Parts: sequence; C-alpha cells; structure tokens
Amino acid sequence: MSSLRMHPEDGLLLRFIDGELPVRKVRQVGSHLEACWQCRTEVEELQGTVADCVHYRKTLDTLLPEPPSPWSSLYPEFARIDLELTQEPWFERFKRALAGPAFRRWGVAVAAAVVVAVAVYQQFHAAPTVEAAVLLKKAVSAAATRPGGARRILVQTRTQRMTRTIGSRLPAAKTTAMAVVLEERLEAAHFSWEDPLSAKSYQTWFDGLASKRDEVTTVADPSLPAERCYRIRTTTPDGQLSAASLMLRATDLSPIESKLEFRDDEWVEFTEIGAVAAPASGLTRATPPSIATTPPKAEASISDELQVVAALHEIGADLGDPVEVARTGSSVVVSGVGISPPRQKQIREAVAAIPHVQIQFSDPATAAAADAVVPDTPASPAKPSAIQSRVEQQIGGRAEFERFSSQILDRNEAMMARAYALRTMAERYPTETEMTAEDRQLLHDILRDNAAGLTREIGVIDRALTPVLTAMGGSAGNRSIAPQSTWEPSAEAVARAAHRVEILVSVMMGATPGNAGVDRLPSDLLSAIHDLRAELEQFQRLIQ
Repeated sequence: MSSLRMHPEDGLLLRFIDGELPVRKVRQVGSHLEACWQCRTEVEELQGTVADCVHYRKTLDTLLPEPPSPWSSLYPEFARIDLELTQEPWFERFKRALAGPAFRRWGVAVAAAVVVAVAVYQQFHAAPTVEAAVLLKKAVSAAATRPGGARRILVQTRTQRMTRTIGSRLPAAKTTAMAVVLEERLEAAHFSWEDPLSAKSYQTWFDGLASKRDEVTTVADPSLPAERCYRIRTTTPDGQLSAASLMLRATDLSPIESKLEFRDDEWVEFTEIGAVAAPASGLTRATPPSIATTPPKAEASISDELQVVAALHEIGADLGDPVEVARTGSSVVVSGVGISPPRQKQIREAVAAIPHVQIQFSDPATAAAADAVVPDTPASPAKPSAIQSRVEQQIGGRAEFERFSSQILDRNEAMMARAYALRTMAERYPTETEMTAEDRQLLHDILRDNAAGLTREIGVIDRALTPVLTAMGGSAGNRSIAPQSTWEPSAEAVARAAHRVEILVSVMMGATPGNAGVDRLPSDLLSAIHDLRAELEQFQRLIQ
C-alpha cells in the first residue's frame, strides 16, 4: 500500500527536494504535491530553510579570518610512537593499558553502548508484540459494545471468491465446496471459520502461538484514503499459517480486512462489504394475532401485505433478493426463484408468525445460489483505459486500484439496491392507495430506513472518490433539481440519479465500457453525486 495515500513524511519531502528519490517515487510525490496545498506549503518552507542555510554558510566563509600558519604534519610523530611500541613486548603494553585511565573510560563507554543496543533491540522487537496484544484486546472490547447484527464479507482465494453472511440470524450451513474446504483449513490452523473477520478470532489464534513476531503499522483506509487504519501482521513458525494480518479502523477498531497465509503459499482474504439491513429504527410492525384465533377472511388486505413487506425488510430481503410479494385471494404469496436454502429458511422464519402467508420457492438447476462460488476465468489482463490510468496514478498503482475499485463497486451495488427498493415501494404503494394511519406509518418507516441506508452508501462513495476526482481536476456543477410535491415521483428521481452515479462509477473503474471523456468524467461524476444527494434530501423531506 503506498504511503503517499497519506501525507509524505518530511524526510521524504527533503529527499525529493535534494533529488535523491528514484524516478517512480518522484512522480508519486509530484502528483501528490499537485493536489495537496498542505504538502506544497511544507516543501516551500523546506526550500526556504535550505536556502537560508546556504546563505549563512557563504556569509560565514567571508567573515572568518585566514589561518595564521599551515598545519604541521603529524606523520613524523606517529612514526616515532610506532617505533617505540615495536621495541616493547606486547604483554607489557597490554598490562599498562589495563591499568591506565583510558581503559576505564573506554570500558564505561562500551558498557553504555551495550546497554543502549539492548534497549533499542527491546524497543523494536519486543514492543510491537505488546502493542499488537494490547490493540487486539481493545478491539475485542470495542466489538462487545457494538450492536450485533448480520453483515456480509467477501472471501477470496488465489482462484475463487464467494460472499458470506455472518451473524446469528443465518444458519451455519456449508453451502459450497469452497466453504467446506476453507472451513477444514481454518480449523486445522486453529482459526475460526464462524467469524473469520473479527478481532476475537484473530486474538484466539494469536494467543495460541508459542512463537511469533508482530508488526503494527498505520495505513490508509482502502475505501477512505483520508481515514487511518491499524494493520497488525503476525508471522510464526508454528502451525498451518505462516502469517496473518488484520486491519482495524482507527476510529472504532472495527475489522475491515484480514489475510491468512498458509505454508503451502496459498492464502485467503476476508474483506468487509457491509451490514445486512438491520431492523428499521422505530419500525412499528405490530405482532399479528395467532392463526388459530384469526377468523377466516375472504381477501388478504393491504395491511397483511405490508406486514410481510416489513418482515422481509427487517432481514434485508428487499435489497436485491429475487423475492416477490403479491396478494392472491385470501393469501399473501411470497415467491422466489434461485434462492439458496439458508436464505429460504431465513425468509420462512421471518414471516412464520404472520397469518395468510403462502411460500412458493422454486429452485431450477440453473439458478445461482446466494453464496455461489465465482471462479476466476483465465483471461489476458485488459489494458487500463486513460481514465483508469489517471486514477491509478492518484492512489498508488495498479494493485491499489484493484483493491479500491473492488470496494467502490461493492458500495455502488449496495447503493443501487436501496434506490431500487425506494422506486419499487413508490410503484406498489402510491399516495392514493387506501390504508390505515398505522399502515401508512409502517410504510414511511420502511421508506425512511431505506433512504437512510442510501445516504450512508452515497456518503462512503463520496468521501472515497471526491479527493481522487478533485485531484484529477473535477468540480461539481451547481445545478438545481426539479421540485416534487409527492414522494412517489421523488423516489423515481432518486433512482434515476443513483443510476447515473452507478454508470459513471462503473466506467471510471473499468467495469462498464463508456464514452465519457477523460477530462470531463471527474466533473460529471462529482456533479452526479451532488445531484443524487439533493434528490435524496428532497425525498426525505417529503416522507417526514
């Protein structure tokens, strides 16, 4: 990870001024200085200090007097001393040296040097181990204070990838061959497969090592370069793992990335994708009466349907899952195709207490499971486009671009899931739909929760991309949005604005071919993000 994603150190800037850096590093520092006024100011101050030193030395040379006489040669005296020493036995010289004050002075100096060397060794070799242990302990304590909930992580190996949902809501089932293999390997390495991206799992493995060496460094957050993270890296000669690393966000010590390296040169990496939609704050879904005491109904009502929609929203099933809800006669039918067995079980449990619900899941052989393995397809690497090359320059090279783009595209997908959920609700429940005050309150609770989730996602994208786009010369235009009087057309406008951001982000990251100009795209994307924020603020005002 490039250190230039944060501000360069003064020593690096001084070497840049003196021309002592390699060409690649000169380009990186130069690019950073073009975008960072703070570092440009530091460089100007350093150049001024160097100029003052040179001026002072020149002035001092003119004021010092000439030496009174040439230095006399010391070589004849050295020759006389050498001659005397050769005529004296060596053991006499050694005895005299032991008895003399010079030996005592040098002995004290040598002893002091040994003490300092031991202290330095302890500082740079023993201290990191203590720091890593303390940091892990704090991270575990911080995790215990955070509210629980399901979250998604990306699991990658050298040849495969998959997503996993971690949390108490999902059954612990082995749904793929990749999951089975990884669980066996992690169990053999004494590392938890149940929650591999956690400080607790890392600490348990860490404490079980008889011999280890640790390093704690401060790095930039992969998705938010302006934020800091702590990276713990542990190497060990014991067990199945030769090394492991854990990245913790500095603000709250939450884990965002972990990598395990096996002794056969294989590795597995876990990356935070995001939380599965938690129950909406203030969501007031009343507990329906039991089926046994509910009288027969001729038709399922809008209230029954909203109860089902709210239950699905609580587990995030309205954010990309292929689930449909429809009223048919006296029932509310929940249907879906290609939903994995664990997810089907979770949906059934979510709506089990609601009366008049029918479940209709179908699983054709061609349907993809939710945690399906996506094998890498061998292909020659595509040549980066001009816009991608400029982004790589800003964030520190191709490897950093791959990591950065992967996380931004994941956020892009989560953003669109929220935007589509708002548009779907607008199409299904327009203002003229007849419903009780309680039902309308429930509807608006769901809308507000999805709008808040969308605000979070676009905020992450904005904070990650704005420094890069601004450094590339982009600026957001001051465009006004069309005013809306009701929330349904506003939800449609939000979905359109989000779709524009999605397309431009995909083009920028190389996921979608596009014809946007290299010079125009940074400004277009900043303007699109600005417009989406404005549309979303208008929508939130309308649903209050």
